[in-house]
Parts: sequence; C-alpha cells; structure tokens
Amino acid sequence: MAWAPGLPSLLLFAVSTLSALLALAVRWNRSERYAGGFVALVAVIGTWTFSYGVQLGFAARPAQLAWWQLTLAVAGFIPTVWLLFGLRYAGKDEWLTRGARLTMVSEPAVFAAFVLTNPGHRLIWSELDLVATGLVRVFAPEFAVGYYVHIAYAYAIIGFGIYLVLRTAARSSKLYRRQAATLLAAVVPPMLANVAFTVGASPVPGLDLTPFTFGVTVTLIGFALFRFDLLDRTPIAREAALDVVGNGLVVLDAEGMVVDADERARRVLTPAPAAGDHVSGVFPDTPLSRLSGTTVEGEMEGIRRTYEVQVSPLRDDEETLTGYALVLRDVTDRRAYEQRLQVANRVLRHNLRNDMNVVHGLAERIESGAADDPAAVAAQVQSKVDGVVETSEKVREMTRIEPSSVEAAEPVDLGTIAEEVVTRFDADHATVESELPRTRAAVTDEAALETALRNLLENAVEHNDGEEPWARLRIEETDGTVCLRIDDDGPGIPAEEQEVLRRETETPLKHSQGLGLWLASWSARAAGGELSIESTGAEGTTVRIEFPAADPE
Repeated sequence: MAWAPGLPSLLLFAVSTLSALLALAVRWNRSERYAGGFVALVAVIGTWTFSYGVQLGFAARPAQLAWWQLTLAVAGFIPTVWLLFGLRYAGKDEWLTRGARLTMVSEPAVFAAFVLTNPGHRLIWSELDLVATGLVRVFAPEFAVGYYVHIAYAYAIIGFGIYLVLRTAARSSKLYRRQAATLLAAVVPPMLANVAFTVGASPVPGLDLTPFTFGVTVTLIGFALFRFDLLDRTPIAREAALDVVGNGLVVLDAEGMVVDADERARRVLTPAPAAGDHVSGVFPDTPLSRLSGTTVEGEMEGIRRTYEVQVSPLRDDEETLTGYALVLRDVTDRRAYEQRLQVANRVLRHNLRNDMNVVHGLAERIESGAADDPAAVAAQVQSKVDGVVETSEKVREMTRIEPSSVEAAEPVDLGTIAEEVVTRFDADHATVESELPRTRAAVTDEAALETALRNLLENAVEHNDGEEPWARLRIEETDGTVCLRIDDDGPGIPAEEQEVLRRETETPLKHSQGLGLWLASWSARAAGGELSIESTGAEGTTVRIEFPAADPE
C-alpha cells in the first residue's frame, strides 16, 4: 500500500521541522562549546519525530517495520544527548573523559544494533502486532528483557541530567532557576508519555505519544533560548566569560545581593561571596558607594596578592540600573613598585640628604681649619660615605627582588645557606651564635634568602648600643614548617616601624628608619618565606622567617 500520511504524521513533521529550525538557529548563531549538546539533543528529537511520522504514513507491516526499527534505534540516543547537554550546562566538562564518552555512546549504539537485529534474537521485543486505531495502523509491541534493561539505564541517566541542571540552578541566580524550571517542564511530558507507552498504558493502544509531546519540549526550549538567554547566559557560559576577564569578578543585583562570583573572587575574599549573600557581608566596613579603589589581599598560587576593587554599574538598554560588577584587579606588582618607590624616595630625601649634609659640614670644618683633629673628622666623613655606599647597594638589591611562585620552590638545606651568611658576616664587635642543623625547606630564591638573613643580622647588631651586641641564628622545625629564628639583646624594634611593616606602607609621619627591615621582609617573601616580628622589648627582639618544609627525598 502507498504511503499516505495522515494528521498524526503531519503533526510529527511539524515538530520535526521546528526542531530542525531551532538546531540550525543555534548552530549558525552560537559557537560556544556547550551548544553542541543542545544541537545534538534537538537534532535527535527532530529525527525521532520525522522517522515516526514516516512510519505512521504506512499501513502495511513490512514498510512500517523498517521505520519502526529506525525510530526505536534513534530514540535510544535521547538519554545520552540529554546527559551530554546537562553536563555541558552544569560545566562538568572534566567528567567527559575518554572512557565516559565511550560508555555514553556505546550503550545506545549497542541498543540500536539489537533493535535492527531483533528478528534473530527477540531480546528487544517478542511480539509486534499491527493494530488499527481511529486514525492510523500502528505496532503494539510486547517488549522483552533487552528493552527493559535499556529503558532502566535511560531513565537513570535522564534523571541524573535533571539533577545536574537543578543543582546548578539552585546554586545560581534567579535567571538560571527560570532556565532550569523551563527545561524541567520541557522534559517531563516526554518522560510521562514514554513511561505510559512502556507499560502499555498509552491512551491510544500501541501509539507512542512521546514524539508528539516533543512539540511541547521544543516550544519550551525555544522559549528558554530566546526569553531566558539559554546558551548565552548559562552557568558554564558565565564561567567562560569570567575566565576571559582574568581578574576576580563578583556580580551584584540592583539591591547589592550577590548573583555570581568567579573562583578567584571566592578564594581572595573572606568570607567567600555566595549567591544570595549581600555585599555588606563580604565588605562589612565599607559601603558599596565607597568600595571602588579599596584593596584586599588573598593568596593565589602560594603568593600573597593584592587586589584593587573597582565597582561598575550595570544598566539595560533603557539605562535602568540592573546591578553592579565588582572587578578585583591584581595590583600586586604595581603596589610593590609603588611601595619600593615610596621607600626609595624617603631614603633619598631623608637619609641620604642628611648624611650628605653631615659630610658637607665635616668637609667645611676641615677646609676652614676649624677641626681640632682633621684625621678624626676625615674618619667621620669616610664612615658616612661608607654608609651612603651601603645604602645604595641595598637600593640596588631592592630593585632586583621579584615575587616567586611556590611552583618554583626547590628543596634546599637551610642550615648550609644560613651558615654561609654567618661565616661571611662581619662580627668583630659582636657575638653571633648559631644552631643550624641540616634541614631542608622549600625555597624559591636562595640569593633573596641570604639577603634577608644578612640584613636581619645587621639590624640586630648595628642598632644595639651595648658594649658587645649579641645575636643568635637558629633553625626550628614544626609540623610542615621550618623556621629561621633570629634573636638579639638589643633595645627592640620601635612600635612605629613594626606597624609600617604590618601595613606595608609608609607615611610622612610613620616610616622605617632605614632599608634593612624592608629589604629583609621583601627578600624573605621573594625566597618563599614569611617574615614576622615575634617579640620585641627591653630584653631584645625575635624575628622569624617561616618556610614550608620540603618533601623528603
């Protein structure tokens, strides 16, 4: 009998055409990696509906059988492409390993092979009666164990895909929850129709209503695509956009509630911003209107980084305020440069100028003959000049220091490095003791570590007015940490200098007296350690530099 499509076939062809148009629209206008799963899903829906529409246009058993097998084989791929879309939507690309992709493709491929060869084994269906309804003649299958194994697997991965979409939306903003609700509404009708067909409860005996319900599915997906910006504003699209930005990013709505935050922002800010939190919980001491220009600190890749907050209002086409974008710009290098420039400027303006004024005055005394002991005055001049040369050398070392990543750290023997510093240290007028067992630590720059130790020892000895200054350098070990500890019996570090080091900035009224502590702090950090002033007072000072212990060989 000739092919004579009726109303059911025409309805299915309409759904198939709509699916094809939707797939083409996505493919032509969107090239994002997560659009592939969407296109595959819509393409399989369109193929299934078209194949079933062709089948229903035939009345003879042989013609229907070929299309029935093709329809069932194609339908077996729906769960796989839905899961693929769900994984892409949820940003779980790392789950799509080679083995996972092979498993996902293998199951529907094996099922299709069994469908096409069923007459030889009857594992998918055992009976296939052709029954007449009011509109069409259609098969009423009696399914076998192979079909039920496949359908159990299919329902399981469809359910898992639904879980991924809902879980992702629940952790995101209102827009994504609307997307998820629309996707869920698009999935439920085909699921219910397929369950009814599988258990033989279809309102029309033998007729699978699943392809017909895809009309609702395609319509709702199209609504989500054009109304809720599906694929343009999916959570994974957001993550891709944030990756391009490179800095930290927090998105707020017009009321200051957190909508989204990228991984960098969540790691830098404390507490970490989460969807639904108010910005005041993240920045309790600074209102949103004054947040731009403030700085925060956080650790990234093992290095303490400084970020400047910039707030930009977000407006729609009608210039209505819809939210704010908080960008965390990494200004670590800029701040370090400004910090060194500030210290160098202070040294040039204050320390060097004062020293050179003293040299100038002493030289005038020698020139005018007012010096009672010219040799002694000349020695004073020489001492001041030596101090200026020493300061210039420290400035040169300061410009060499660069931050290093923990990835560049190598296991070194701290005892050996510290011993070399102590051996070369000029301690004719002081006592320098050491307890330096051979201990390995993760150090990124050995030269910077030597600079830090040398300056700390110099600071301990030169600022001690005692008859015989004393200092001790030793190594302490705790769980996972190796510490270089410098003790002295000097007058202690003034509170203002400690505050300057803690704030890592100077002001005209609050600044360090020299470069030694600054250089020690910068060098310790460049070496991969962290300098801290543990105690200071009349009984002396304790300074510590802590490093991560090296992994045992």
